Order: sequence, then structure tokens, then C-alpha cells
Amino acid sequence: MTCTLEDKRHRDIKARILSGLISCLAAMFSGPLPAAEAAPDISGTWVPVSSLSQPWDTASLPLTASAKDALAAFDPARQDSSAFCMPFGTPRNMLNTAPDPFEILVTDHQITFIFDRLGDVRRISTDGRPFPEDPIPSWMGYSIGSWQGSTLHVDTIAMNAESILADSGLPHSESLTLSEEITLMDSEIGLLLIDDMTLTDPENFRTPIRATRYFQRAPYATMSEGSSLCLLDMWRERLENTNREMFRELQAQEAGQ
Repeated sequence: MTCTLEDKRHRDIKARILSGLISCLAAMFSGPLPAAEAAPDISGTWVPVSSLSQPWDTASLPLTASAKDALAAFDPARQDSSAFCMPFGTPRNMLNTAPDPFEILVTDHQITFIFDRLGDVRRISTDGRPFPEDPIPSWMGYSIGSWQGSTLHVDTIAMNAESILADSGLPHSESLTLSEEITLMDSEIGLLLIDDMTLTDPENFRTPIRATRYFQRAPYATMSEGSSLCLLDMWRERLENTNREMFRELQAQEAGQ
């Protein structure tokens, strides 16, 4: 096989092109890596924007037969935890659209939601820990979060089945898992916190159901000291009991005269 001058020239040109590409790639990867996108600041006080939230139409939800039966038999006076000054629980505290504020506190290892009215405190671990192997179900469940760019991803398990998902009595089981993507968005009414939720519970939903809730930053909103409504109810009940006892004592004294 013979090699002509033209062949040698082509090989030289290819070699120079390859050398240039290698040098370019080396320069790209030898320099400093781009800085990771900083997590946005979601701390502060927020209030629900009910006008932007679409409530569930329970008639169109993919409910199982047992869920339909539970919904039809729901008695709010006996089965709504908030009627007994008990927590809303997760995820009802995020789904609620009443104009009650909540506060978000952010530290290096945890994000804490403090809800007004019933005083729910939800803690989201962000230190990379795994879920416990066999967590005990609780009102708030067990939440683990991580920032992926500007989106906070949160997964929650082990939520107490005594809580409900909506005022209508929409049920869930302890097998419920909650997946959230929380982001910030500038809007005409100010900064919005957006929570896109996916709820998976085969015992009650034949397929996962979704909901989105919007919250507006409210730096001047005032948080109450604990569950103010329930504290007032307890105070009123005790006052009524005291007055009733005093009235009976007066009746007994008058009857004895």
C-alpha cells in the first residue's frame, strides 16, 4: 500500500482538528465547576389564596368502594378531628384554604411549618436521612425533603388515618404517601408559594389524586398563641360549668329557706 502526499495532508488536518477538540474539552472541564443554584428563601409567614385553589369534586375522584362508603357515612360532629381541638394533620393542613396564616422556619437541617388555628407543627428533615424502617403513624407523618434546584421535593409517609383530607370527610389510610413539589413564583399579587401535591393511597383511591395550593407571602400576618379558637372554647365551657354550679347552689339555698 502506498501513501501519497495528499493522504498525509488529510491525516495532518484530522490530527490538528482532534487535538483542538481535546484541548477545548480539557479547558472546559479543568476550570471551576458552575456554582449550584441556591435554594430560594421560603421562610416567613404565608396565607392561602383560596381563589387560586380548585377544590376536589369528590364525585369525579377515583374512589374505591370503601372510600365512597366512608364519605357517605361521614359525620363531621363525630369524625372531624378539628371539632375536638385535635390537629388538622398532614396533608389537610396544606390542603386547607381557610384564611389562617402559617409560618415557615428554615435551618440547615430542617424546614418547619407552624400552622395557626389548631397549632399543627410539621417538620421536614433536609439533612439526607432515610425514612425509618417502621415509623409509628402520627398526625403530621414523617417528612423528608431535598432541594433540587429551586424546587423543594418532599415525601411524607406514616400519616394518622384519624385525620381526613377535606371538610367533606374524604378519608385516607395509614398507607397514604404524599409527594410534594414546592416552588416560588412572582405574580400580580406578589410572591406565591406553590405546593403541587400527589396523594397515593390504594385503599381509598384507585389511582393517585393531585391538588395544587397557592400561598401568598404575608409579612404582617399575626400568628396566634397556639390554638386560640379551642382555648376560647375551653374557657367558655369552664365558665358555663362554673356558672351552672353556682346557679344550682343558689337554687338549693333558696329551696332550703
